[in-house]
Amino acid sequence: MARYRRRPSYALTTCRHRRSRAALMTAVAWFALGAATVARAGDNDFRLNATGSDNAGLLFQSTADGRFEPLDGEWRSLVTQLGYVFSPKLMSPAETLGHAGFSVGAIWSGTFVSGDKAFWQVTERGQRTGRGAKLLQTLQLDVRKGLPFSFEIGANVMWLVDSQLLAPGLDVRWALQEGYRYIPDLAVRGSVNQMVGNRDMRLTTAGVDVVLSKSFGVLGVLNLAPYASWSFLFIAANSRVIDPTPTTENDPDKNFIFRSVRPGTSLNHKLTLGLRTLYAMLNISIQGEIQAFSEDRTFGPVGALTTKLGLDF
Repeated sequence: MARYRRRPSYALTTCRHRRSRAALMTAVAWFALGAATVARAGDNDFRLNATGSDNAGLLFQSTADGRFEPLDGEWRSLVTQLGYVFSPKLMSPAETLGHAGFSVGAIWSGTFVSGDKAFWQVTERGQRTGRGAKLLQTLQLDVRKGLPFSFEIGANVMWLVDSQLLAPGLDVRWALQEGYRYIPDLAVRGSVNQMVGNRDMRLTTAGVDVVLSKSFGVLGVLNLAPYASWSFLFIAANSRVIDPTPTTENDPDKNFIFRSVRPGTSLNHKLTLGLRTLYAMLNISIQGEIQAFSEDRTFGPVGALTTKLGLDF
């Protein structure tokens, strides 16, 4: 069993506490003001029955008998990249908070996707300009609580900027090894996020992360913890009934649904490298992510840069 790690003692002052709290409150207010705009459709909202400039379907095509059939390959590509956007963000090393620890933070993430592909034209931006955004930004509010025996639980809610899409989530972490001076910390984490806010589809993203890290002090003021993680990402998605001719009534025989994407057939991989910096209670973290083993390539087209501002108690 991993033994309990005492956090380094810092010479805390009232001024530092106030600055830390003010920084976090500013980040939380930024998240709240942004999320307040989800009541209206934005550039990153999408419709699965969207058509291109030639009025042909982007995710479906007509058949010889006048019906329509889904382009399941394009649908799967859209779901996979959207799943990476809403995938649970790690943003912490392997070590846990301790049984009395508590953490709250605001997270910004920018995910690079294939915005020039036809399947991203289903977004409002794509309908207007002919191509989707290549960088999708998310804001996330994250809360974590330490438990005995090197366990930790967390809850979060993620918002895709310029959209009505939210993704609440839960996670649990267990540090198999932490707190030894010469041995890196090792933990596993399980997490799940559920996208809500779109009438055409349901999307669930779950992940299992194996995390390796080592923390060390700098001049008795900072605590740095570089970390690396390999993630197994499971994406599940299914569409509701899609009407390809919404302006025409009494033709339900033309409706269709996309083939469901199931976790057992959509195992994805993600490599994460990051650095957590602690100054007193102030947590400033940065990490990079990249899609791995995609379409017979070592690295795929999706990558992300993520930053966090939080307080660790």
